[in-house]
Amino acid sequence: MATVPVKVKHNGKVYDISLDTNGTGLAFKEAIAQATSVPTDRQKVMIKGGLLKDDTEISKLNVRAGHQFMVLGAAGELPKAPAKPVQFLEDMQDEELNKAANLRVGLVNLGNTCYLNSTLQVLRTIPPLQEALSAYTGRVGASDGDATLVASMRDLFSDMSKTTEAVPPLIFLTVLRKLAPQFAETAEGGGFAQQDAEEVWVRIMQALSQLPAAGQPREKFVPQYVTGHMTIERSCAETSDEAPTHLEEPFQMLQCNISSSTNEMTAGILESMTQQLEKHSDQLGRTALYNEKRRISRLPAYLSVHFVRFYWRRDINKKTKIMRKVKFPMELDASTFVTDDLARRLAPVSAKIKAIGKDREERAKLRARVQGRSMEAGAVEGGALTDEEEVAQRAKEREQVDALIDADLRSDAGCNPSGLYELVGIVTHKGAAADAGHYMSWVRQEDTSQPLPPPASMWYKFDDDKVSLVPTEKIETLYGGGEDSVAYILLYRAKAL
Repeated sequence: MATVPVKVKHNGKVYDISLDTNGTGLAFKEAIAQATSVPTDRQKVMIKGGLLKDDTEISKLNVRAGHQFMVLGAAGELPKAPAKPVQFLEDMQDEELNKAANLRVGLVNLGNTCYLNSTLQVLRTIPPLQEALSAYTGRVGASDGDATLVASMRDLFSDMSKTTEAVPPLIFLTVLRKLAPQFAETAEGGGFAQQDAEEVWVRIMQALSQLPAAGQPREKFVPQYVTGHMTIERSCAETSDEAPTHLEEPFQMLQCNISSSTNEMTAGILESMTQQLEKHSDQLGRTALYNEKRRISRLPAYLSVHFVRFYWRRDINKKTKIMRKVKFPMELDASTFVTDDLARRLAPVSAKIKAIGKDREERAKLRARVQGRSMEAGAVEGGALTDEEEVAQRAKEREQVDALIDADLRSDAGCNPSGLYELVGIVTHKGAAADAGHYMSWVRQEDTSQPLPPPASMWYKFDDDKVSLVPTEKIETLYGGGEDSVAYILLYRAKAL
């Protein structure tokens, strides 16, 4: 057998192979497969004038020692037959179809209940809440009203996962109105009155406060996943002889104040955290002016922000809506709002996640350029990683981030150890009247079934029973500035790799 030493380049690597000059193209491909793990039927071997065919006689190629061949094709085994018989969508039951297509269903408006429907749709995007509700064994009809509300919420979410049709939240609404009569108020013209989404959000969280966290019977869902801690310093503005006071209190929602100069959310939140108030001074023996500064000492995994758009106007004795345009970020760095000590603990993880994010963007651009060429799926070249290599690289990156997490934050299940968040849900209000108008919700569409999920580019829009998909660009129209839908409550989730 006459052979010559040649080189084969695949996926940025070069392999030394002995080429049988009396053999066929298929025999050469088998040798390439041994070196690169690319099956012969996936290989595209570039030769002068085209591609190497299986029956090509190597002797006719006049290959010289040291010649380099370029090979395209994805390494690995060929796809295996499905373990279960293929089931078509039209043959599925509603529950199977809901899961297979990752469907989101709407909620029926039962008479000015859009405030409730929009709130429930956003809360349903919190996986730890769904897990805790699934594990909850309480029953509807229990003597404890909060327990009954939690049980009805569990049953409602379960019903929503088993159908492709809009669900009427009748039992949940009935329990809520019995537990909190304000939501049973009637309008002047008859029927139930419109209510405030922020108020029902707070009341639902109150009921959930005793819900055990899934897999952590000694811990509660609300304190673990949606509650932060705030340190408060108050100092008298009228005398330096009085020592500042310090206290800590929990919070479940940040307030974004909106003034005539507020243009973006961060400024509104900081304004709410730095205020002046009047209270009695023991030092002065009278009411005095105090400076109050709040900073966060614990960040929860799920952070909600309330845009304070409704306020009471004393001059007209009426609740009024602030229409001003206020921008909000798709990704939030909450280190601006935290104590110096927490900022120090968050910094290493935050910096690493940001750096990895930039690296992933560059790798994604390279993969997009390469895969956009006329090659079969999975083929890469020019330094781009294969799917398997990208998955392995991301696993290494997660390990790198995990190694940087502060020990105290690591032991605090349900906190955010980086201070970085991504927007996942929005409740909006449409209309100029504070006691009327219409609420809707918007939830980011995500595909968690793939090892390399694509970037989120679409959002679910929930308008009671009507559900549609809108592009991410539509979210920017929710900043406000008119009578159309404006952001009222935002839900951010701790950013994960």
